[in-house]
Amino acid sequence: MRPSMLVFSLALCVQGTAAAQNVPRQQAPSDAATVGEFLAACDSDASQCQFKLRLALLNKLNRSNATSVCIKVAHTQEPVIAWLKAHPETHAMATEDGIYAAYKSLYPCP
Repeated sequence: MRPSMLVFSLALCVQGTAAAQNVPRQQAPSDAATVGEFLAACDSDASQCQFKLRLALLNKLNRSNATSVCIKVAHTQEPVIAWLKAHPETHAMATEDGIYAAYKSLYPCP
């Protein structure tokens, strides 16, 4: 390989690496700090949303002052996500707080 071709190839590699570092990393639903970030992450990676929804609910229910929820359906992801999207006042809330608010509203116990 000629020296000029080697320099050109190295320049392309360095340029590609720098460009890749400037691309923001997609956030996983489990890493979202707020409901708004969680919803955005779920839009790009719905596979991990159900896990975060269940984990958030379990974390909140595992407290002494927890409000019970009575879930009578097998799949809660779509209703909870829809509820959160319909309630923009939750978008700045901590993810688990907003998710718990959705569950309490959608699945109250009698």
